[in-house]
Amino acid sequence: MTSDADIWRTARDLIAEQGPRRAEAYANKQVNEMASSGNFAGNLVWRRIHRAIKGLNGTNKATGSRR
Repeated sequence: MTSDADIWRTARDLIAEQGPRRAEAYANKQVNEMASSGNFAGNLVWRRIHRAIKGLNGTNKATGSRR
């Protein structure tokens, strides 16, 4: 099992290397690739990374929320 610290570290590293939007797109691509190849453990890890990136980017807001 991958630790929360590893997930957040990976998310921060991807954002630093690729920028916020590309990091999110890259993680989403990995989620899809892991799902299509049947790699369920890898899919779970990349879903966690994707969620962490969205959280760091501030794009993990509920639909329809008011500002």
